[in-house]
Amino acid sequence: MSGFESAIGPFFDWLSANPAWAGAVIGLIAFLESLALVGLLVPGAVLMLMAGAIVGASNLPLLPILLWAMAGAIAGDGLSYWLGRHFRDRLRSFPVIRHYPGAITQAEQLFYRHGGKSVVIGRFVGPVRPVIPAVVGMLGMPPGRFLLANVGSAIAWAPAYLLPGVVFGASIMLAMEVMGRLMAWLVIAVGAFLLLRWLLPRLDRPLRLAGNRLARAVGREPPRGLQWAWLRPPHAALRSLRHREGWLWWLALLLVPVTWIEAMLHPGPQDWERGLLALAHAERTALVQEAAWRVTQLGGMIPVTLATLALAAVLFWREQHRRAGLVLAAVGLAQGLAYLGKAWLATPRPLGLTEGLDFAGAFPSAHAAGIAALVTAWVVILPLRERYTRWLVVLLGSLLVLTVALSRWVLGVHWPLDLIGGLALGITLGALPGVLLVQGQLARRQSLAVLVSAVVLTVAAGLTETLNWPDHRGAYPGRSQVAEVSIEAWQGPVEAVSEQRLGLLGFEERFAAHWFDPDSGLAALSGDWQRARRWGWRGFLRWLSPQPSGARLPVLPRFHDGRRAEQVFLKLIPESRDRWVLRAWRGAQTPDGPIWLLQLEYEEIRGGVLLPRLDRRFAGRDEVRELLSAAAKKSELIRIESAGVPRYSPGALPQGGTSP
Repeated sequence: MSGFESAIGPFFDWLSANPAWAGAVIGLIAFLESLALVGLLVPGAVLMLMAGAIVGASNLPLLPILLWAMAGAIAGDGLSYWLGRHFRDRLRSFPVIRHYPGAITQAEQLFYRHGGKSVVIGRFVGPVRPVIPAVVGMLGMPPGRFLLANVGSAIAWAPAYLLPGVVFGASIMLAMEVMGRLMAWLVIAVGAFLLLRWLLPRLDRPLRLAGNRLARAVGREPPRGLQWAWLRPPHAALRSLRHREGWLWWLALLLVPVTWIEAMLHPGPQDWERGLLALAHAERTALVQEAAWRVTQLGGMIPVTLATLALAAVLFWREQHRRAGLVLAAVGLAQGLAYLGKAWLATPRPLGLTEGLDFAGAFPSAHAAGIAALVTAWVVILPLRERYTRWLVVLLGSLLVLTVALSRWVLGVHWPLDLIGGLALGITLGALPGVLLVQGQLARRQSLAVLVSAVVLTVAAGLTETLNWPDHRGAYPGRSQVAEVSIEAWQGPVEAVSEQRLGLLGFEERFAAHWFDPDSGLAALSGDWQRARRWGWRGFLRWLSPQPSGARLPVLPRFHDGRRAEQVFLKLIPESRDRWVLRAWRGAQTPDGPIWLLQLEYEEIRGGVLLPRLDRRFAGRDEVRELLSAAAKKSELIRIESAGVPRYSPGALPQGGTSP
């Protein structure tokens, strides 16, 4: 180990004792390792390996650590790019750079040979890694193109440099056991990436070639004459198939009738919509709700309308009268049709929200339609000729639109189909300024109009948020709570206690039993059952083990009503890898304690090529009786048979009840 690495040993000892600082420290290491002037002196690969080992040994959540590393790498390369772009050839005279002339030369050769790909390649090549961003900035690489390469390579770089240390730190013996399979999965992942990189252009090329042929067939110019004016919109739409954005617009156009027909034929929510919305209700904390409510203001009717008026006003001021009118028509139609659909279809919202005065019908989402139409109008009127800049604008616009749409799902006021229908409607109509104007009418210097519109949208959304009007926060539902029932109600049919599990994609199997023990809850199960292992990095690695067993593998998660099982137990099968898995959710709350919903599943575990094989089945009634009888007897519970789910409850044996 070098003197520098020995000197930082005490620092890593401190980090091991204070793992909460791991994310910030790893982000700083990634930043310094990527910085042009410092990265030449910092042994980044070694530091990242050591930091990853601390993460693995401390069993810290990996995702925040990876995000810190990605952010540090992006910031370091971004600053290096700015230094190169600002100082140009003067960068060669910097004291640190002057001592490494070979690195500059190699970076220049790499850039001349591979162009923009050199940023991605250089991220993983030791000698040029810290200087390639500065060199591409010095040589004039466009900022948008560099940003895409910088972010994309950082997303791959962070796990590549951290995961080996995490695996090593989690457990040396376990790491050695699974190393072969881990490497196999890494090879598969790299191979899949290379295959997609080879395949996607070969799929995209025929589509765009077909679009070009169709564009030539319909002609460069639309039919002239007033009698042929109705052919100009389809002419422009067909010529748009030459570009990827054109195919996206046609996809949105196809989704409009599909979603509207689905909403008319099935006015109620589908099972998969119930499952996904239940996840939002269950995971919506006060902080998440506050953030989602602030974001959703960007799609409100007042901010979108004011931003559209501002966009049209600037276009009109620049004597682009027709384009200004089309912008007003596009966003106005999107919002108008959305509210018309709400009134016509009257699709009920979640949790009966349409019964009050604050919410209209659910389908389609006016927030999604309005913001999608406005942002699509921004994109089609911007003069974007450079390919990477165009795709960067499309990407940022898509993130804004999707974030606003998803905020409606997070807040629990829209079904997923409402959002899809609203987005499709907004994108289709928002493209009218581009579809209805021929190429020769494209306006110049429209960036100012889009900038003013974006500022007005942000300010207006901030005002509606500050005034808490007209979209006041108190109208939105809070986090879902477990229903409360009385002891008397528990003795009869209780609708609040579910009999069927609601997974993320809809209703699944019936529960094995309802369990109500006011004295000890599920404690009686601890005699015959053992607690399942918690998920963590060691648990993840055990799934890669070539010798899986029921005792070692963590249990795969299952959801009910948006919640993961609160308690999970195992019963191992002697002289076998197999096991019974018992999952328990709180189904309702009584004054004397919770009513638990139990699911029993048998897992037959077999070794596989890269992952264990699981053959699973749910327990039958006789198996449920046998598996729970000991715990029921210990808690002095009786089994109450019913046409639905059997119940385990204390008290005198009621009519229809049986002994455990």
